[in-house]
Amino acid sequence: MNVAGVELTHPDRVLYPDQGITKARLAQYYERVAPLMLPHLAGRPLVLLRCPEGQEQQCFFQRHWTGPVPDTLGTIVVEDLGGSRKPHIVVKDAASIVSLIQYGILEIHVWGAKTANVDLPDRIVFDLDPGPKVSWAKVRSAATRIRGLLEEIGLESWLKTTGGKGLHVVAPIDRRATWDEVGAFARAVAEHLESVDPANFVSKMAKASRQGRIFVDWLRNTRGASAVAAWSTRARPGAPVSMPWLWSRIEDLESGDQFTVATVLGSRLPRTDPWAGMPKARQRLGATMARSLAAAKS
Repeated sequence: MNVAGVELTHPDRVLYPDQGITKARLAQYYERVAPLMLPHLAGRPLVLLRCPEGQEQQCFFQRHWTGPVPDTLGTIVVEDLGGSRKPHIVVKDAASIVSLIQYGILEIHVWGAKTANVDLPDRIVFDLDPGPKVSWAKVRSAATRIRGLLEEIGLESWLKTTGGKGLHVVAPIDRRATWDEVGAFARAVAEHLESVDPANFVSKMAKASRQGRIFVDWLRNTRGASAVAAWSTRARPGAPVSMPWLWSRIEDLESGDQFTVATVLGSRLPRTDPWAGMPKARQRLGATMARSLAAAKS
């Protein structure tokens, strides 16, 4: 079976047993969303979750590609913090994405930088991870609060579900700040929220401190870290996807995993891409932004 110019082997292999979603069906999903997905995926180093036998079987993260690389995919050699140079996969078109499905990839995660310069990030991601007993209304409110905080210091942001428990707030930036600078800013935002509202926010990863609070995961903004890509599936029951969404409709969101392969394929795609304006955004992360947050906290 051929999808987007890629010949699929074992197209009838069931990858999501609870939904009966086969490799062929998943490839068709990605072929359909590729025009919306590619502006936020192409030209970025990828981290891939590979589940060769499907969602219910053993899965593993693949940060570096080993073995032959098909013509549909590209690679970039990135030097890690230890000095090792290893290849990361890069996609360029719909055939690239579908070829990942041929290899049993069920989750696509992206760096916050492009291959043109992997040491200068071009987006900031705040991953809102709710702890036990946190209501969904609080998660939505937290995302809106971060949006407002970023607007106060001159940064427009975009929203998406994670396909899991939470939401992502994403702010594109010009490629001028280093990873250290971007990470320091993201941390300052998380710590500011924790300092002014410790009952609802936490900036530390320890699970023991998350009870009833939302972890503002700023660690997505460090070199080598990644976040699930917009429109990517998740290797979870129900075949949920990470869905871009309009701020004006945030109250319509019922959970972080409400959108699935089946619901996207069973309905029309949005007439307007919720993230259409992001690639055109031009905004600079100023050196004073993190200091202004620190000052407000104190």
